[in-house]
Amino acid sequence: MMTTATMTTMMVTATKTMMNKKGAVLIYVFLVIAVLTVLGGAMLSKAVSERSLAQKYVDSTQAFWAAEAGVNRAFKELSADSEASGEGLWSDTLNAGRYSVDVEVVDSNTVKITSRGFVPADSSRVERFLEVTADIGIPPDFFDNAIYCAGDVRLNGNTYEVEGNVRYGGEINDTEHIEGTTTEDSTINPLAMFNFSRLLEISEGQDNVYVEENNQLVKESTGEEAAFPGSFWYAEGVPNVVYIKGDLSVNKSDTEENTTIGGFFVVAGDIINDSDAEEDAALNGNVSIDGLIYARGEVNLNGGAGNLNIDGGIWGGEEVDLNGNTAVAYNQSYMDAVDDLGAGNVEMTNWKDPLNPYILE
Repeated sequence: MMTTATMTTMMVTATKTMMNKKGAVLIYVFLVIAVLTVLGGAMLSKAVSERSLAQKYVDSTQAFWAAEAGVNRAFKELSADSEASGEGLWSDTLNAGRYSVDVEVVDSNTVKITSRGFVPADSSRVERFLEVTADIGIPPDFFDNAIYCAGDVRLNGNTYEVEGNVRYGGEINDTEHIEGTTTEDSTINPLAMFNFSRLLEISEGQDNVYVEENNQLVKESTGEEAAFPGSFWYAEGVPNVVYIKGDLSVNKSDTEENTTIGGFFVVAGDIINDSDAEEDAALNGNVSIDGLIYARGEVNLNGGAGNLNIDGGIWGGEEVDLNGNTAVAYNQSYMDAVDDLGAGNVEMTNWKDPLNPYILE
């Protein structure tokens, strides 16, 4: 028989064994909890990190598009005012952020646009910026001359008259009958380009678009032979734009009564689709122009025995010729009116996103 001492010893031993087992289980439980805690913390940290990265990506993308909106704003504003420059010129708040645009003048025809996009608009947690170089289509002095030619100016005979400045990119053969300054400027070649889509839109609204059919100009809307406006006029502050999709040719014999045509004559041909298009303008005989002529090719004015007078100014791409009784007078009011149209062309030459290796040039 077991003695009381023996039983007591066995009970103590059993108790210790059970306690040891419970202690081991408890240790295992703590280890499992510790492992799960670490794993859970890691997963939570990863989830938070991924969410943060995703949010940063969204913010960065929105900031990029805000910067792009700033670039588009700059092109629109520079088309209206090619001389604008400075820091924080234009800014705006968008749904997700805002942008701010700086413009730095590189030279007389080139600007550097820096557009910064911020998200959100109030705290600017994320910033992206774009650097764009652009050529300004309308250079200085473009609207300050009676004759502006990217090529040669030929003034023939002793009966021509020019009242105003003459700027040319090639050569000039005579200056005797010019009442104004003459300036050789090779930087104006090629001739600056307008925003022809904008000018065509204005002209279409005024029903002033002309096309070539069977070697003659007809009104695009009616197909009838050209009957140009008789003066330089305004409608709600906008001058009449006569857009010609071909060569401009006006011929009046010395026996015919003097004919006056008026407006801002844009001899552009198909330049919207072909940047190399170079249509000519030729005016002969008893003709008076109340306005301005822009031609990518040659401008030939032949007064003959009659008179050929232009009150406004001329822009020629290849050559400007004045022959016979031809008079050209600068009209600042007309020039200012065309300048105010905001139809200057701004052409991107370089686009750079410093954050990503995307460079277009």
